[in-house]
Amino acid sequence: MTPASRKLFLLHVLANALLLWLGYEWLGVGESTRLRLVWSACLALAILKLACWLHGATLVFFRAGGSEPKISGAFRAALRSLPALLVAAILVLVLYGLLAWAAAASGQPAFRLASWLTLRLRTPVKPATVAHVFLGAFWIVRWVVLPVALLPMASGIAARGWRGYSEFSWRAGWRYWLEVPLLLVAGLLLPFVVLGWAPAVSGFTLEMVSFLLRMLVAYLLFVGAFWTLEWRTAARKKRKLTNVKFC
Repeated sequence: MTPASRKLFLLHVLANALLLWLGYEWLGVGESTRLRLVWSACLALAILKLACWLHGATLVFFRAGGSEPKISGAFRAALRSLPALLVAAILVLVLYGLLAWAAAASGQPAFRLASWLTLRLRTPVKPATVAHVFLGAFWIVRWVVLPVALLPMASGIAARGWRGYSEFSWRAGWRYWLEVPLLLVAGLLLPFVVLGWAPAVSGFTLEMVSFLLRMLVAYLLFVGAFWTLEWRTAARKKRKLTNVKFC
């Protein structure tokens, strides 16, 4: 890890903590009137823009090679691409919202398919089994298939603006197909496992120390997993550009 990369990681530790705090404060914003609803939407948009800027700059940094003087340049480049990044982030949120709705509504189709399979195969097929298959397919789409194509596109948008949408592609090596879900699990699921683990300790002080340590480990898992994911995504594109240059 270069000195510039260490600085960027430290920046991620601090900036992501700020973003999480802003998100927590946003959850407490009232929405009882139209004015408050508009204010809540503006705050959510501002937080999303800051997140896009931070992670877009990280993708640009690693895509450019991560040399020492390029941290500020990466943030300037990501700032120029911020409108395209923001539109992409909103579209992805809408897409994942639709997938979550489809997964929640898959119970009835699963029941009908189980009935049809029972009639065709003349063997009882449990609706719960079919439902688990449906949910497993949705999980693979959400956390493997789409991220593998969307992350390179995000890297392209951060570096090239609107032209970066053309980098949406599923053409990746098997290592990347394996790295993406593993890092997403490490960054989004494993921290909650760490927080939910309650070791048997006696006394309020030890319980508080245990909770603070678990919270620190969970947060570093979250930051480290996403930082590594962005590094691996941008490094793939950098290698492709280098190979094309020397061919």
